Amino acid sequence: MIDKIRLFIIECVDPLDLLQERSEAKALDKICKAIGHEVAILTAFSEQDLVKFLDYISSIDSNYAAIRQARVPLCIHISAHGNANGISFGRDFVNWRRLFLALSPILKDMSQYNGEVLISISACGAGQQQLVDEIEEEISKYHLDSKGSDKQVEPPEYIFVTEGSQGKDVVYWDDATVSWTVFYHQISKLKAINDEGIHLILDDIEHATKTVLRSFKWDIKTQRYVMY
Repeated sequence: MIDKIRLFIIECVDPLDLLQERSEAKALDKICKAIGHEVAILTAFSEQDLVKFLDYISSIDSNYAAIRQARVPLCIHISAHGNANGISFGRDFVNWRRLFLALSPILKDMSQYNGEVLISISACGAGQQQLVDEIEEEISKYHLDSKGSDKQVEPPEYIFVTEGSQGKDVVYWDDATVSWTVFYHQISKLKAINDEGIHLILDDIEHATKTVLRSFKWDIKTQRYVMY
């Protein structure tokens, strides 16, 4: 059984959300810690903050963990406002290409972490994200360049995103929060993170909350992500 994961939540709340105390991260923090997950919140107010936090997370070294906890899955959960073209951090709008570049330390420099690395994106428009396309293209270019001067991208085995709620292509704050809470609760019950278990969880969430979460699973054979 997975039992627990390590969860870094990078959240950008807009000024109105901040005033009205509307925070997905704070809600997830309480529930996920009660479940038994290890959780840390990093609040980003700009693209610079996002880049800084992702680089910081990439420095994690599981060799400092107890042996039985060295392979605990690690998930980076990004929560922000967005649309089909990207996500917002304060005044900075980060398109999918720039998000890919911001994630470079996670994708290329996590050699000191022995567990699986997952990515979740909670935002309106994330169902139309192009992050997987950027990863696929980068890997394709790397294989074509036999010299390979740059570090190779290590694609996360799974990327999870919000697609919509209540039959619409937008995601309401309360629906997203409840859906991710169920997701992180149920993932801890899996013996292993695999398609069968993930698909059951996503189906249950859609039936219970009318919110669609999508998974993108890396396929080694085709060197492509497969959406569910």
